[in-house]
Amino acid sequence: MEKCTIIVNSRDRYSCTAECLDALLRHSPEAHEIIGVFGGAPQHLRASWVAQYGDRVRFIFKEGYLNQAQARNLALREVKTRLAVVIDNDNIVRPGWLSALIACQRDSGAGMVVPLVLERPRRIHTAGNSLYITKEGEKAFGHKELRFSGKVYADDCSLERCETDYGELHCQLVEVRPALELQVFDEKILEVGEVDCGLIWKKAGRKMMFEPKSVVHYKLRTTITADDIGLFCWRWDLRNVLEGYRYFERKWGIDITEHGRFKDFLMSYNSQIGWLPRKFPCALALKADQTIKATKWKLGFPARVLRALFFKLRARGMGYYSWPNYPGDGW
Repeated sequence: MEKCTIIVNSRDRYSCTAECLDALLRHSPEAHEIIGVFGGAPQHLRASWVAQYGDRVRFIFKEGYLNQAQARNLALREVKTRLAVVIDNDNIVRPGWLSALIACQRDSGAGMVVPLVLERPRRIHTAGNSLYITKEGEKAFGHKELRFSGKVYADDCSLERCETDYGELHCQLVEVRPALELQVFDEKILEVGEVDCGLIWKKAGRKMMFEPKSVVHYKLRTTITADDIGLFCWRWDLRNVLEGYRYFERKWGIDITEHGRFKDFLMSYNSQIGWLPRKFPCALALKADQTIKATKWKLGFPARVLRALFFKLRARGMGYYSWPNYPGDGW
């Protein structure tokens, strides 16, 4: 089996790095080298990582924050193998993940291969991706489709290896030289870089593949710690994200905001950190913010129950429960 370099970068927090590296070291015998690239990490975290993994992981530290593209390009320029995996540090790989990606690339000649990505241990985040484009007058709007998102994944599935329009940035195997020459990781884009990457590979006539035998668990909305606050707020700065969307539109002539619906996702994701820890980035402020949110959720519980009861009674009045093959309340 051909050897491959693994590049690990931070997405929007540092606190999940150790779990990610532990899984990589345990399940990646095909790895030629693991390179960890981190910008802006607190000094105590750097020291801890080096002490724990320094003999097995080569670290590259930078003082300022790095987005995914910046970190990946930096490491790709130092890679000696033909193939490299670029993976965010909030992903936990499963046994056999790397050999399956390498085999798919060998069989297909693809420039990029992506795994089956879970967002919970038994829930699919995406199994490859489709890009839907619609025109309104002269303007093109792009919409991202995460294939089989939300479906249950147990021990195996019926999905088969196939081509994909683009691949999530969570984890990708790429051919190193073409990735650098084509500049598939555009450093001016904070968000939606996965679609940009796919369009670049497509324009170059390179195939992109999805490999279901490779499984990676993306730990969606993992716990935020005080060390993560600065990076998280920088990564999801709405002004910078929006500028990246505008840059994408100038580059490809496609509005990728999904008719403006990207705002809903951004606002929801940003709400993981409230105004208090943003103003006072420390563990105490973060704990207070989390307590306030938990209290609001508990206070809103009666309202949610009444709302659910209202919709259930309305459904009963509409004859919903008399439909053929209605599966009952456990549906």
